[in-house]
Amino acid sequence: MAEFLDSFDVERESLLSALRQVEEVWSRFQERRGLEVEGSSESDSLIAGELALVRRDLQSTEFTVGIFGLIKRGKSTLLNGLIGREVSSMHVTPETAVPVYVSYGDDPEAVVHFADGSVKHVAVEDVHTFTSQKANPNNQLGVTFVEQQVPVGFLRNGTRLIDTPGLDDAEADEVYTERTLQELDVVDAGVVLFLSPPTVGATELGFLEQVVARDLKKTFLVCNMYPQHFHDPETRTAVLDYVGNRIVEASRNAKRAGEVRVYPVCALEAWNARQTDDIDLWKRSGADRLLRDIENYLSASAGQETLRDAAERIVRATDMARAEVQVRQQLLSDPEQLHTFRRQLDANILDLERRFDDAVSMALTEVAPLKMRIRGLVLQPFTRAKKDLAEVASLDELDLFASRFRRQLEVAGELASRQFGEGFAHLVERLQHQLQERFQAVMTDLAPNLPEVRLSSAALLVTPDQMQQLASSEQRARKTSRNSALVGGISGGGAALAAGAILLGPIGLLGGALVGWKLADTISGQRSLERARATIHGRLDEISAALLSDVDAQVSAAIETVRSAVERRRRSFAHDLYAQFEIVQAISEQPQSLASYRRDAERFLEAFDACADRARKAVDPAAETAATA
Repeated sequence: MAEFLDSFDVERESLLSALRQVEEVWSRFQERRGLEVEGSSESDSLIAGELALVRRDLQSTEFTVGIFGLIKRGKSTLLNGLIGREVSSMHVTPETAVPVYVSYGDDPEAVVHFADGSVKHVAVEDVHTFTSQKANPNNQLGVTFVEQQVPVGFLRNGTRLIDTPGLDDAEADEVYTERTLQELDVVDAGVVLFLSPPTVGATELGFLEQVVARDLKKTFLVCNMYPQHFHDPETRTAVLDYVGNRIVEASRNAKRAGEVRVYPVCALEAWNARQTDDIDLWKRSGADRLLRDIENYLSASAGQETLRDAAERIVRATDMARAEVQVRQQLLSDPEQLHTFRRQLDANILDLERRFDDAVSMALTEVAPLKMRIRGLVLQPFTRAKKDLAEVASLDELDLFASRFRRQLEVAGELASRQFGEGFAHLVERLQHQLQERFQAVMTDLAPNLPEVRLSSAALLVTPDQMQQLASSEQRARKTSRNSALVGGISGGGAALAAGAILLGPIGLLGGALVGWKLADTISGQRSLERARATIHGRLDEISAALLSDVDAQVSAAIETVRSAVERRRRSFAHDLYAQFEIVQAISEQPQSLASYRRDAERFLEAFDACADRARKAVDPAAETAATA
């Protein structure tokens, strides 16, 4: 069976090849490589830095596929069947207590992340001792999430799977539904699993209807059936007709257009087929069609969006490179005026530093009210929890209280994280436009009619440490049998990569883990309801203080990231221009060669145009013709 997302990987490699061409031409134009910024792998050339960021995002692209559903629906069995390896428990009891992220790695490994910030490397076969409800009841160990890496071809090209916690029908309240819908918003594709027959209950059907009303396009509804029902045409048709009609009606009521896809699958047979390498059984299980449709969707939507964005960023970088070629042409046109141009550049660079500081300070004043709003969202569940705690009538109700509060905090935390990410991204985008205008003003003073200077917003959200991590990842990737995608953060793929550096981490998961960790011992063994209430009340204050401290620290880190990134961009911009003066100064000492260097500049303009055309053509074969028409 072909590897998942092979076609996307081929297109990505074509675009990376186009990127390498731009880097080679730029290096030749500079006539020397820029020195590296101390402590990072980022060149002190603005254009080289922009190209390095495009490479990072392309190589680290991941497409996240989430598996959703209530307990005992076969989520873990289906996940194992899809990738052909057991990476999640398949017991009858509610097993998955925390999210499990599964991505590619040459050597099987699992990393457990805890609420106190620590991590533990464990064998893949021991993961269940941290993720299962049986071994880790109410998440008393304080696990936020688990990352598994397994050598499975399905995951090699940048696919990551998430097995999410499932809850029983009795606990499938509005909090659980909202939590699941939030997860569906951030994954690139969501597989929503339900089990039938004997029947789809009213609670589950209501949940499916809300899923459809939320986002129909990237949702794959899977009706998991036991083998005897799956192969009974009458039962199978009746179930699909009933569920399908209800979901179609729900999508119409929500005014959602598009095809409603319900996939009949026998997850047990899919897993058995993988274990026995039975291709016929695999196709009969229905998982084959599901997998192909998920792949086609990711390639055609998130994949193409990622590639088009990268191609556009490469074109932007070539535009800036062309602008520097034109600056060199201007300086070569009258070398005797070089001293005058240099004095003008010195003044412009000094003014640029002042204007950059003003722009950053003005932009970051908007962070304070944003942070206050986020802190308010995080604190809301605690106010409600203290009221609910006062109404708990018995010790037996404390477990239910803790379970519901954990879900409420997870929902509020993820909402807070997302709102901060969106707000901060808008702030950075406005700052980016201001910086571009100031760069443009300096360039135009040196040479009129230049291409527009355009920066990548990601350039303002990446720290030197992150670039250094990328370099280390690239070295590890070279050891694999082929060019594999690099593992990114826990955010979804595609557009999420651009804002990945400033999102407030997994606040919801952290809050939920803190609840399980800090309340488990408090609740167990208590004999006095009043004493338990008092103790839990104090623990709630501890948890809220820990979460707010984490939020404040991450906001401060995001601000510092932007400040340092802006300063690096300014220094890189100045470096590129001063390098041109140094080169032209050397050329001016060889007047007999001036004509040759002027012709070289013309050839570089043509070379960068060809680079831009190649980048466009890598994602759209008709683009080159359209661009030159």
